[in-house]
Amino acid sequence: MSSPEHGPPAPPPEADLIRLARQARGLSTDEAADRTPVRIKGFRWRQIENGFKGKPGASDPVKAPAKTLAHMAYTVGVASTRLAEVGREDAAKILREIQIQRAGETASLPDPLDHLDPQRQRIILDMLQQLPPADRGPALRRLAERVEAGEMGVESDPDVPQGQLRSVEERPTQTG
Repeated sequence: MSSPEHGPPAPPPEADLIRLARQARGLSTDEAADRTPVRIKGFRWRQIENGFKGKPGASDPVKAPAKTLAHMAYTVGVASTRLAEVGREDAAKILREIQIQRAGETASLPDPLDHLDPQRQRIILDMLQQLPPADRGPALRRLAERVEAGEMGVESDPDVPQGQLRSVEERPTQTG
């Protein structure tokens, strides 16, 4: 335990990396924990980011287990090379395996664009071409996050044919 005059221990470098990436994605610790495929609660996420558990002045250092850190990194988009750079090669190896497995899962899924006619697919591609190549993947990921969070007006609605988007102006207002 740290003594009261010394305060809490400094978080390890991987904790700072995870916190920065989470903040860059605009996620709270609870939201990030909920999105992580392994079981982790918001309070545990905070302990790992802070590098200690307990109260400042009466705390114990916390170091994330490799598996937990790898899943946290995957959730907030930290590359395995960055984990290795901060001395967590153990977690970086697991993260690389997570990425390999997820890529295999994605490759075996049906193409979600198959139900769109070629003209609509071309519209999407033309819009993407307006972005620099390095920004296309991140832009699509952010768009997917916003759609899944219900921020884009894409929701199940019996009045909107399946596969069609409803504009923000057409969304019903929430009252209450």
